[in-house]
Amino acid sequence: MLQSYQKTGVMDKLTITYVSHACIKINGKFGGLLTDPWILNEPVYAFTTWKFPAAIMTPEEVAKDIDTIFISHPHEDHLHIPSLNQFPRHLRILLPEYVDYPGLRAQMVERTLRELGFYNIKKIKPFQTLELGAGTRLTLIPAAKTKYWDWENSGFVLEHHGQKILNMNDCPSDSDVYREVNERFGEIDLGFIQYSGVSMFPGCFRMSVEEMRKASANKKHGWGQQRNMIDLLRIKRIAPFAGDFAWLDDRLYHCNWSNRATPKLFEDFVKQNYPEKNIDVVIMYPTDTWTLEDGLTRNHTEINWDNYLALIDEVRDKLRPKVTQLREWLDGAPVQNMLERTRSYLSHINQFVTKEHVNFNVNVRVEIEGEHSNFTFYMCSSHEKGFYFDWNKPKQIDQTLYIREALWAGVLDARVLLTNIQWAAQQEEHVPFRIEIARFWFWFENYVDLNNRNIQALVDRALHPQLKERIRPMLGVFPIEKETIKQHANAETCTTE
Repeated sequence: MLQSYQKTGVMDKLTITYVSHACIKINGKFGGLLTDPWILNEPVYAFTTWKFPAAIMTPEEVAKDIDTIFISHPHEDHLHIPSLNQFPRHLRILLPEYVDYPGLRAQMVERTLRELGFYNIKKIKPFQTLELGAGTRLTLIPAAKTKYWDWENSGFVLEHHGQKILNMNDCPSDSDVYREVNERFGEIDLGFIQYSGVSMFPGCFRMSVEEMRKASANKKHGWGQQRNMIDLLRIKRIAPFAGDFAWLDDRLYHCNWSNRATPKLFEDFVKQNYPEKNIDVVIMYPTDTWTLEDGLTRNHTEINWDNYLALIDEVRDKLRPKVTQLREWLDGAPVQNMLERTRSYLSHINQFVTKEHVNFNVNVRVEIEGEHSNFTFYMCSSHEKGFYFDWNKPKQIDQTLYIREALWAGVLDARVLLTNIQWAAQQEEHVPFRIEIARFWFWFENYVDLNNRNIQALVDRALHPQLKERIRPMLGVFPIEKETIKQHANAETCTTE
C-alpha cells in the first residue's frame, strides 16, 4: 500500500511522488494535490500508445490522501477518462480558465467532468493564485500566446514555505511567459517538463524498415521548450517526465525505437550544453519520491536506457492478454456498407465542423484499404473555405493517409475518434514538409471531432448522434488478473541527493 512509499499523516515536508507520465502526487500540510492522472496501464491516441515504464501504484494508493486534482489540458494522456473514473466525485478539480477564448471548446473539459459526475470544479485564470491551505499557494501558468494552436495548455507554480515547484508538463512557453514567472517567483527549486512528445515521424509513415531506421537515426531532438526553461529561468533542478510512451501492439512495435526519446538523452543534453549551470536532472520513475530535504528516493528499479526495448518486451508480455483483447475488439467493428456509411458520416461532419482557425492550405488524400473498402476521399483546407471533406480530387495532394478498413470501421462505429486516427494509420509525403502541414494536423487534432476529445466521453452530441450512451468511461478497457506491474522483488531502494 501507499505506506510503503512514504510516511502517512500530516507532513511538514513537501513530498512529491511520481505516479506515471505527467501524474505527480504532491503532499504536505495543505493536503494532497494530484496532476493529470493517466494512472492506468491503458493506451491513448486511438488505443495505440501505452506507457513505459508502466504504472505501478493501484488507483486506491494514488487516491489516498488526495483532495485536489489539477488537469492541465484536454489531451488524452492528461484528461484520461478511464483513470478519472477511478476517483471519488467529491474531489476538487482545478482547471485553467481560457479568458481569451470564449466558445464551446473552452468549456469542453468542464462539461466532460460534470458528465462524469464531478461537481467541485474550480477554474483559475492566467497567473491567478489559489490558496491551497497551510500557507501553500498554486499559481496558474498559461500557454504562451505565440503558440496560439495550443492555447488549452497550462502549468503551475506551487509555493510551499519557501519552496517553489514548477510544473510545465507540455505547456508551451516563450520569453514573455517565463519573464513573468521569473519576476514573480525567482529561483525555482524543481521544474517538471516533458522531455519528449509523441511523434508521428517516422513510425507512422509508410516506408520500409531500412528507410525508417535511417530516418530515425537522422532525427534530431530540438529541445526547444526545455531550452526555454533553462535559458530563461533560474532553475536548480529539472525533472523530465511525460515522455514515457510505448507501443505494445505488434503492428506498431517499431515506434518504440523510431518515435520516442528517453530521459537519459535529456540528461545528456543538459550536461553537454549547460555544464556551467550545474542543473541537477532528477529522473523519476513510478513510486519514486522527492523532497527538498532528502532529494530523490529511488523506490523503482533502475532502468538501463541503452537496453529499454527488452524492458518494454517484459511489459508487453505481462499485458499481452489485454493487448490481444483490445486488438480483437478494435478489429471487430462491422465492415458492411463501408462506402455508404462513410459518405453519410463525412457529410454529417462537414455540416457541423467549424470553419474557423484555418490558416493553412493543405490537402490530404485518405485511402481506406480492405476487402470491403478500397475507396478514396480527401481532407481539404484553405483560407477561403476552411476545412472540409471532399470526394473530388484537388489539384495538389500534400500527403496520403492510408487507413486499414477495420480501423476506419472503428471510427464509423464510435470506437475510435477521427481526431487520433493518424497515430494508427500510415502517412506518405508527396511534397517537402512545410509549416502549413504541421498547422493542418494541429487543427485536425483539435477540431475535426467537433467539441469532443475522448471517445469515452462524447459531450458534443452532434458527433455520432445515434448513440444513446455517450459517457462510456470503460470503453476499450479490458482488465486482466494480476494487472499491477510490480518491480522486481529483489530491487534495492537507494536514496540520492
